[in-house]
Amino acid sequence: MVRRTRVMKSPLRKRLPRELKGEIGKYLVVLILMIATIGFVSGFLVADGSMIKAYNEGFEKYKIEDGNFRVKKKITKAQQENIEKNGVTLYENFYLEEALDNGSTMRIFKNREEINLVCLMEGKLPEKAGEMAIDRMYADNNKISVGDTLKSGSQKWKVTGFVALSDYSCLFQNNNDSMFDAIKFGVSVVTPEEFESLNQDKIQYSYSWVYDKEPKK
Repeated sequence: MVRRTRVMKSPLRKRLPRELKGEIGKYLVVLILMIATIGFVSGFLVADGSMIKAYNEGFEKYKIEDGNFRVKKKITKAQQENIEKNGVTLYENFYLEEALDNGSTMRIFKNREEINLVCLMEGKLPEKAGEMAIDRMYADNNKISVGDTLKSGSQKWKVTGFVALSDYSCLFQNNNDSMFDAIKFGVSVVTPEEFESLNQDKIQYSYSWVYDKEPKK
């Protein structure tokens, strides 16, 4: 005679559906919160990856320097050749600073064509004497528009456009500044002819360098 084994049914079979139905609102809130959290974190990771990729591509697109240094006097051709024997290429990146009538300081460069290229964001680059393209963030903070005029004593420049300088992603005037100041300090580019017409005694001899062959990390 074969005995039949009775299988005990779990009491949770009826209890769980009853609890879910009775507290459906609470579980929906938890579900929505989990979906929102997962979506936010996923979006952040995707955006973070895209920003890193764009940042790295910018080094090649804008030919960003590997480093820079500043000297008191312009280096000689022989000195430059000796430095470049160490596997680097040097580029002049001279600038000077002018105190503007609005109380801020403007660091002025020649328009770059070889290193640390300029990104034009609005308007156009300067094409003649008396014209200047300025950093977009500085312009926003000081409510300056394309077509406005900046003055420094008897000197004046018409703003032809807004730019971003690839070596000034943050507007630090000095390396030891703990916080950048895009209100009282700005950067700009002018034509080579305009740069040569400025007070050459104020020139800061800054040099940018790039590796001929990137060293192994």
